[in-house]
Amino acid sequence: MTLLQFYLSKIKSMLWVRPVLLSGAAIFWIIFASLADKRFPEKWTIQIEKETLVDLFTILATTMLTVATFSVSAVASAFASVASSASPRATRIVMSDTGVQSTLASFLAAFIYALVSITALSGFSFGRSGRFVLFVGFVAIVAWVLMSFLRWVDRVSRLGKLGDTLDRVSLAARETLSNPQMVGPLGGRPLSESNHEQSAGLAWFPEKFGYIQYINMEELQKLAEELKTEIVLQVRPGSLVTKNIPIGKLYGGTKPDDEVWRKLQRCLAIDNNRNETTDPRFAMILMAEVADRALSPAVNDPGTAIEVLSIQTELFHIWATNDLDRKVGQADFDRIFAPCIAAEDLVFDAFHPIARDGSAMVEVGMRLQKALWSIMHLDHEDLRQAADGFRQTALEYFEHGLLIESQRQRVRELARRELSRD
Repeated sequence: MTLLQFYLSKIKSMLWVRPVLLSGAAIFWIIFASLADKRFPEKWTIQIEKETLVDLFTILATTMLTVATFSVSAVASAFASVASSASPRATRIVMSDTGVQSTLASFLAAFIYALVSITALSGFSFGRSGRFVLFVGFVAIVAWVLMSFLRWVDRVSRLGKLGDTLDRVSLAARETLSNPQMVGPLGGRPLSESNHEQSAGLAWFPEKFGYIQYINMEELQKLAEELKTEIVLQVRPGSLVTKNIPIGKLYGGTKPDDEVWRKLQRCLAIDNNRNETTDPRFAMILMAEVADRALSPAVNDPGTAIEVLSIQTELFHIWATNDLDRKVGQADFDRIFAPCIAAEDLVFDAFHPIARDGSAMVEVGMRLQKALWSIMHLDHEDLRQAADGFRQTALEYFEHGLLIESQRQRVRELARRELSRD
């Protein structure tokens, strides 16, 4: 992922961006209409009276204000529903829905277009061509609003529902785990290949506390080539950093001056929250949080947890495939060493909350053992060992959580039966 792609992904989740851009376009059209009298002959237009336009725009402004207010309230309620039924951290994924943003943008842009048009018609003199251009804009924006409203009726009926949220979270996880750079050492060389002494090297400390959201590997490579040095990172997106612990070291080459250090710091995007687009572990954690919320006594929905386990199994297949493909490829940034995702950490992030909080439900225990069995049979040695190790942890949870011996026996037998297929 490039720096531009990273910031575009962050902008995508900001609800105000599209409304502002489209409202700006509406205002630009009004300015264009004010100049139309000098550029368009009247024979190309039809006569639209000023009073007619004012009446039309008044109706549009009044209607769009009501519709926009209702839509914003519906979206706010949907986001609150996502936070309570799935995970507060999943709200950002739902907010990035382009359909919701486009619909809100159309309603707000129509309201602003109508309001500014009324003001312009009242304060300035528009000729026949200018009024015609305003009318063309009115027809276009009404048609756009009608199409958006029809889509909105269907979208708002699903927005905020657990099933829709789960689909969006799983899609975000698939995109992240399908990126070979994100599942590996970020396009650099694996940290395990570094032969530098830990005690040597020039330590690199971050400027602030928080989570690494993005590392600009391309810029780091350029700086390393300029300094004729190698950079060994100890962190990756998702790592928590503090000012007193180095995030990496520089080995060999020219010692960086203050300007180069500032450039190195600008290669890091650090924030208070993790980002699912660059952090595969966080994407898997979000999936586990959805299942964990469903397993709470207040919800008591093992079906959602079982559905999450099925999706997670598919995600592990995707991660294993991309990780193996990454290992046979060449490093894009040969002067940078970065840590890979540990299979043991990924398995723990995905399954530990479910095993812990679903240990009183035999159906969850059985499906978890099936998921682990599937992962153990992937052609990925580290992942196979991690799944096998967690299998015993999961069994211990369900041994203590299940109240009936016959149910505990079913989980035991299933684990033995699945394991015996090796």
